[in-house]
Amino acid sequence: MINKITPGNLYINKQFGSVQPAFKSQDVLLQQPVELIKVSTPTLVAYLSNINKSCNNNIEIQYFNTLSPDKMQEKYSNEATKAVNDLSNRAGKVSEELSWIKELPQEQIKRLDEIYALADSLKQNGEGKLGIIGIGGSKHTIENMLSLNGLSDKAVFLSSVTPEDIKSFIDKLGDKKTLAIMVASKSGTTLEPSVGFEQVRKLLGDDFKNYACITDKDESKSKLRKLANENSYKCGIIHDGCGGRFGAFDDHTLTALAYCGMPKEDMKKMLESALKAQTKFMNPDFKSNPALQRAAFNVESVISGKTNQHDYYFGDRFEGTALWNTQMKKESHKSLYKVSADLVGPAFLHNSTESDLDEGNNTSFYTFNSIKNNKSEDYKAYNALLNGSLKAYSERHPVSLVELKDLSPESIGEFVELKHFETLYTGMILRAIKNQQNEEAATKEKLPEVVQPHVNIYKKEVNKILAS
Repeated sequence: MINKITPGNLYINKQFGSVQPAFKSQDVLLQQPVELIKVSTPTLVAYLSNINKSCNNNIEIQYFNTLSPDKMQEKYSNEATKAVNDLSNRAGKVSEELSWIKELPQEQIKRLDEIYALADSLKQNGEGKLGIIGIGGSKHTIENMLSLNGLSDKAVFLSSVTPEDIKSFIDKLGDKKTLAIMVASKSGTTLEPSVGFEQVRKLLGDDFKNYACITDKDESKSKLRKLANENSYKCGIIHDGCGGRFGAFDDHTLTALAYCGMPKEDMKKMLESALKAQTKFMNPDFKSNPALQRAAFNVESVISGKTNQHDYYFGDRFEGTALWNTQMKKESHKSLYKVSADLVGPAFLHNSTESDLDEGNNTSFYTFNSIKNNKSEDYKAYNALLNGSLKAYSERHPVSLVELKDLSPESIGEFVELKHFETLYTGMILRAIKNQQNEEAATKEKLPEVVQPHVNIYKKEVNKILAS
């Protein structure tokens, strides 16, 4: 038993299988003796490599100052198994809002020629920028995928309804002869894209026809589909049971990727990787399921009093991911814990670290997301920032590190599904532990993580004002 942590030494917590903070500037007296093992640096590296690391071909995950995956399994195996079984029984069903599992990737692989034909038809007047009108998942899923694939500069987004912003949107698109407009809305009645599309059509004039409306395939269910049919606008599909934030591989995202330059073969690889990842993430074997481990890390942090979750990203290619993943967590987890907005670094090191590393901050946990590199001299500053931050944060907080092997279509496909399934399992396991049931009568048959009944509260008030 050890009563004191001494500077310069490294320790492993034998009881919990986790790394004990050890890089302190002065001796730290423990409130009570802890069964720690003092180890050498090579031993600690080996320990992290074999115990606190989950690795596969596309993504590697490490955990610091928290339970090891083995200890997570011991503690959460019962809830994890139940969550996998429950999700497996629901997966692929439109009625469960889960047809994005299995069904959507399979369907989209078959429809690639159709999706690329739609994208190509928008280039009939040349390859100008793509204007994208949408909000929520109809916007953030596209931002995430364009950003990860390095294609963000080919598109301009509109979610605002102010005349100034709508005019600025048109101005940013440039040459009106070559631009194309894509509007995404399942029902076609969501206020923000409806107003935006109406005003854009007025600004571009009746002669402009280079629109793509991505919406429900049934005219009786979509005002936008009816409008498109009446005006002979091009159309794509938002599939049933693939709600908003989980629609990363639906037509609005794939059409944007195709238009902005993603090769068809790469899109196929991405979808195939996503499909393969879904199978992996529905595996009840905890050791083989990184999404379950990620969820257990989140749950362990929350029930240990770490109720503020932060996702930080090292690299501008994650700019769209930060927006999408923030929506993913907030809409899915509601008030189970506090979700802080995701940030892209290293800028966050200058706007958040002071509060993150303050001695009084004892309610936070963090995930760092990065892309592996070849450790060359060119990456010296990057790796110093990543590893230095990791060391500093993990002395005070539970921290995980998610590293993509690269930004290949295969890695992107698996990364997106990891975020999907981590989100679902975190909510499912945490609710089970807290014994919380879904109180919304209208959604009792569905997982709370895939529905969003509370968004209608503000919409009702907005509609009252508009109708008055």
